[in-house]
Amino acid sequence: MNTRQLTEAILDGGIRSNNFFNGRLLSAEDLSSEQEANREGHEALGQSIGEGVAYGLEVSRAAQAGTAPIVTIQPGLAVSRSGDTLRLTSEVNVSLIRPTETVIQPVAVRAQFNACQPLQSGSYVTGAGVYLLVLCPAQGREGRALVGGLNNTASGCNTKFIVDGVQFRLIQLDLTPAELNDADHLRNLVAYKCFGAAETRQVLINPFGADAVRVGLLEQLRPNRLTDCDVPLAVLNWTANDGIRFVDMWPARRRLTRSSVDGRWNSVLADRRASEAEAMFLQFADQLDALRIVNPEVVVATQYFRYLPPVGILPLARPGMRGFSFLKFFEQRVYHRPVFIEGSRLEALIRYAMTYPPIDMRQGEMVWVYLVRENHDPRAYAPSPVPIEYLIFTSGHVPYHGEALYDVARWDYSNYS
Repeated sequence: MNTRQLTEAILDGGIRSNNFFNGRLLSAEDLSSEQEANREGHEALGQSIGEGVAYGLEVSRAAQAGTAPIVTIQPGLAVSRSGDTLRLTSEVNVSLIRPTETVIQPVAVRAQFNACQPLQSGSYVTGAGVYLLVLCPAQGREGRALVGGLNNTASGCNTKFIVDGVQFRLIQLDLTPAELNDADHLRNLVAYKCFGAAETRQVLINPFGADAVRVGLLEQLRPNRLTDCDVPLAVLNWTANDGIRFVDMWPARRRLTRSSVDGRWNSVLADRRASEAEAMFLQFADQLDALRIVNPEVVVATQYFRYLPPVGILPLARPGMRGFSFLKFFEQRVYHRPVFIEGSRLEALIRYAMTYPPIDMRQGEMVWVYLVRENHDPRAYAPSPVPIEYLIFTSGHVPYHGEALYDVARWDYSNYS
């Protein structure tokens, strides 16, 4: 390594743009290299913004698909870890069955795309799979440009446009037969393997360990199966007999997440830690929506959840409204009796609690339970329609937020201890 001097220009690895001046002869290679310089600059900007989904790209089971493994993906924008901007401009249905024969694919024209090619081939084994759906870049040629010297016949070089697009691919996740056969817990278990719940606890024990930067199933798939060109969108489970059992976005989907300045401390300081906590909260809410379809009043948390997020909102049953019974949901769990808090404390409580680890249902940890006064006091919401009742629970490690506040007390909705 050479020693450099202060104020010395270091040009190694810099982006090289063409210098244009009157009288210079330009070739196609010159213009292509200028395009490539612009791409390198955009990729560097994308890397600084962070990887993840900017907006849209929601994944759901396709309507009227029956047992066919077809998902619907909404338009949206994402940025890959390598800095590529991936945009889907319209809603699309995607069949999850990989074709057994070669089909026409967009022609890759950039060398960088070699690292983005699908890494799995062949047919999927139905009945045994949980898969990661990812978005990755694709490129193709479109139209023919008028040229001189080629008689305007078809040629490999006279493409009019090079079109940046996207494609989707599946990565089969490695789960044990016991995990796959535990249908009730499978969705939650896969989610928290992606969140790295088990590895996070080990990192807390030894943050200096060699595996401290490879937390979670998604990171363990890199770089051989999940590349820096890919943006994870969802995990899904489907079989030949039942079709798609579930589509769960939040184990894989993240908002735009900035890179850490020091990878060793990702588990406690990085923006990734905050984005994963948000994903835990949203994953729990989505799974509750699925459980509310049939008899939510009899749902016990341990029946479906191996982990709970450090904070969650539980919609409660009310006459004429489908919801959960918190007495049943937390059956055989240790929890503090529900106490009222003011609605003005709700957002602060949720954001603060997200800095804590998830609740391990095997550990018997106590949980705090809160009710929002404005949600239960008819004087607060009348004459508006009766709202859905809900409660908030947090990990027992989160400091108690139900202290008596006499200066903002409401009769019958305050705490006196």
